Amino acid sequence: MFKSPSHVRKPLMDAHWCRALATLLASGLSAEQALTAIKGQAGRHHHLVSACSKALVEIERGSSLVAALSQHNFFNHYQLEQLKIGELSGSLPLTLINIANRLNRQHERNQTLRTQLKFSQAIIVIGLIAGTVITAIKGGHFIDQVIGLTMIVMVTHFIYRMLDADIFSVLAHAWQRPLIMRNVKVLNRLFEYYWYSLLAAQLDAGIDPVHALRNLHDLFPSTLLKRNTRICERSLEKGSPLVAALSHAQLILTNEMKQILWTGEKTGLLAPTLKYHLELEEKHLEVATATVYEWLPRFYYLIALSVVLHFIVKNN
Repeated sequence: MFKSPSHVRKPLMDAHWCRALATLLASGLSAEQALTAIKGQAGRHHHLVSACSKALVEIERGSSLVAALSQHNFFNHYQLEQLKIGELSGSLPLTLINIANRLNRQHERNQTLRTQLKFSQAIIVIGLIAGTVITAIKGGHFIDQVIGLTMIVMVTHFIYRMLDADIFSVLAHAWQRPLIMRNVKVLNRLFEYYWYSLLAAQLDAGIDPVHALRNLHDLFPSTLLKRNTRICERSLEKGSPLVAALSHAQLILTNEMKQILWTGEKTGLLAPTLKYHLELEEKHLEVATATVYEWLPRFYYLIALSVVLHFIVKNN
């Protein structure tokens, strides 16, 4: 059973370790030598050391590097799919660098936001302490302060959990609820970005569409998506064009993506056209993410100010 995003274990490989592994592989070391070096550098990261030891056993038994890494929580599911394609196309170090860059951007955004939230948290604590002192002096009850504190703790906990959430896991969770997936436009665009990014990477690497779809068959733990993917595969095997097969299988969720795919197919430049569109989409998603991170501290600050003003007004 698929675990909800809040219960998914955090992958062991952060941006630093991704770059380290990429550098080792790019220098010409074998998979076994590179992973042995990572294990030696891990030091006090006991979980990473243990995972490296287990993965090395898998490699000694004949598994590829990515197959070995997939068994021991080095990466999340989407990152592993990226790495599989990188391994097939001979660009594994570059794929690792791209993953590292994305992790770095996310970490920097989260750190900045956490720093901004600390100011509001300080205001809340001061306000609650002041309210408690005033209530104690007047001989009142502390129930309002307890309720206020509980609400703020819950909101803060929710925000921090969202910061640590993996968008891909959220999408995987949503695909198990088709009604939500069909009606939430943001999820449609996110799905198309992630799913078609993997498809475009495979087409760009020279993998034929049928095999590319088979590689994506288990990407999401959704019976509906797996069924649609099989429908698309069968249509391709019967000779249907890729865009017609994708449309028939309901794997194109927005009109914009349908137009992009149709244009790319008609011009014979499907892979580069799709790749260019996804690069633009990534920029749009970055802008949207930056906007959320910009307004979230303001929203949290408004909550903090409301709590403090509530106690000031009530105790006057």
